[in-house]
Amino acid sequence: MPLWKTKWGWRYQFQQGGKRLSECGFKTKAEARAALEQHRARLKSLPKLESASPEWEFASLMADYLEEAERRFRIKTFKYKRFVYQKFLDYAGNLPLSEITDHLVGRYLLTRPSNYNFNFHRKDLSALFRWAMDRGLMPANPCAKIDTLPVEDPDLIHVTQDEWARFLLAAGPYRPFFLVVFHTLARVGEILRLKWNDADFERDEIRLWTRKRKGGNMEFEWLPMESELREALLGLKRKREHPELVFMNPKTGTAYTQRRRLIQGICKRAGVRVFGFHAIRHYGADVMMDRGVDLRTISRYLRHKSLRTTEIYLRRRPDENLKRAAKLLENTNLLSNPLSNLTQEKGKAT
Repeated sequence: MPLWKTKWGWRYQFQQGGKRLSECGFKTKAEARAALEQHRARLKSLPKLESASPEWEFASLMADYLEEAERRFRIKTFKYKRFVYQKFLDYAGNLPLSEITDHLVGRYLLTRPSNYNFNFHRKDLSALFRWAMDRGLMPANPCAKIDTLPVEDPDLIHVTQDEWARFLLAAGPYRPFFLVVFHTLARVGEILRLKWNDADFERDEIRLWTRKRKGGNMEFEWLPMESELREALLGLKRKREHPELVFMNPKTGTAYTQRRRLIQGICKRAGVRVFGFHAIRHYGADVMMDRGVDLRTISRYLRHKSLRTTEIYLRRRPDENLKRAAKLLENTNLLSNPLSNLTQEKGKAT
């Protein structure tokens, strides 16, 4: 009998009419077996037309989707999705999919502690319901009618040239790691996944892999390896501790999952504001803009799919036309010294 235990409880599955039917979330194997028999009996009592398209419930949808998501997404993304779906299941119960309405989902989202969290949960629930729609399990996405809520952009630290110089000085033996981060302007996860076959020293190119694409698919692009990046990588290769990984966690013998404490500690030793890896990516984009690199090239280097995303990275920079407009206001005598100008106008009238 097709019964087995999963991370979300006992699960049953069987085939009827060419369709796979399953349900998950039972505490014991006996409960799952009893539910299986009840499901089969219920289908037998229904007209053939109805039994050909049985009703799915949320727990079964969640389990099936997460089985695929665990293979498709990074472990951090997978765990967050699982957390979101479990929260919704705890709130709404294991409802048939036909009973999950936009009103119900909207009520759940309003229980979230912030607009930012509201939007994140909406995004992951929407992905789940779209997946169900693609498989003919739901006629519509209940999140489609729910608008995102406004959020304030988190304050992003714009690293200065002085802060970056002091940071590199304080980095010590970790300086090559951060030089690779800076010269590639890669996301930290992409750096931590780097392998030696991603560095082509003959062609002076480096290959960066990303999951920041629709569906979580891994894609790669080659970037030029200029001299400072080449020297940093060659130095690391001479001391390498792993045949494949560029950066290996010596405690586990595998790739690092994150290096947040490392960068925070170096910032404190350097006596600069504590910033994260993403701030280095923004700083590199700022340096390119300061040195006259056009927006489209910067966007390609950052591997953005949209110029709008790159513009957000550089959002602190006023448009040149706005600067000229501001200069006109600055040169207006009435604004620069209003009392003096009013006195002069009064004298002329007399």
